[in-house]
Amino acid sequence: MKKQAQVLGFLALALAAGGAAAQSATPPAGWYGGLELGRAHLGASGQDIDGAFASQGITGTAGIARNRTAWGLSLGYRASPYWGLEAGYEDFGRFNYSDATTAPAADTIDGKYRAHAWSFAGLGYVPIGANWSLYGKAGLTRTRAELDAASQTGATAPSGAAASRTGLLFGAGVNYDFSRSLFAKVGWDRYTRVGDAASTGRGDVDVVGLGIGFRF
Repeated sequence: MKKQAQVLGFLALALAAGGAAAQSATPPAGWYGGLELGRAHLGASGQDIDGAFASQGITGTAGIARNRTAWGLSLGYRASPYWGLEAGYEDFGRFNYSDATTAPAADTIDGKYRAHAWSFAGLGYVPIGANWSLYGKAGLTRTRAELDAASQTGATAPSGAAASRTGLLFGAGVNYDFSRSLFAKVGWDRYTRVGDAASTGRGDVDVVGLGIGFRF
């Protein structure tokens, strides 16, 4: 994920350098809706899953797939070329895990870690050339994480769990306006405080994605 963020930063700098001499275009103010497809990286690890089962009296060593396809929807209002507001929904996907237990019995627990978020954020824009702009994002999120679990042998009796948390959202990216009504973006978002340490495991989620938007 760090490499992806570095690539995004390099792209933003390259666009800024290439567009510095171009005349800045002014996108129209107003409402827009968007759709995003990306890649989510789960900050929670196998140790976090172990911690969640430890609260149920189950000891084991878990491994979890931490990268999955994510998708999202957004509805926003760009008040000027320089700032706007945006509400969004992001589905981080389903992260498969497997936990080899040693107590109270030898067993294997399989399941999925699911998570999604609702968010509301302010955005600041920096026009960098004709049709191009950089943006930064900051706001609040309401996330929900769900951990389901199933024993392979029945030697243990794991329970599923869910946790809803309020956290922060930070992001940055690049916008390109194809026309007054159509634009695209590539960006990175971080959602904090996803999940609960005692019940589902907790960790931030990073999403790198490509989106398309339509102005009303």
